[in-house]
Amino acid sequence: MLKKSIILIYGLFLFTLIILIENTFAGDPKLVNTLNNAFQKVESYIIKLSTPAAGVAVGTGVLMKKFSFRWWRKNTNI
Repeated sequence: MLKKSIILIYGLFLFTLIILIENTFAGDPKLVNTLNNAFQKVESYIIKLSTPAAGVAVGTGVLMKKFSFRWWRKNTNI
């Protein structure tokens, strides 16, 4: 008797779970859309910040190469 009731409860639980899962996937993914929009905004902010930083890094490298101490290296025995 106890075994039959456990099997019945387990079967009803699985049946209910399957019904809920099918209805869940058919719903509107509001959370997923919200997260995608948030990540797109963060990505745009990061690109806006990193582009000038990359330009400064390239410019610094060019200036370091241009104003390097070549005259000092030529006149020393290092």
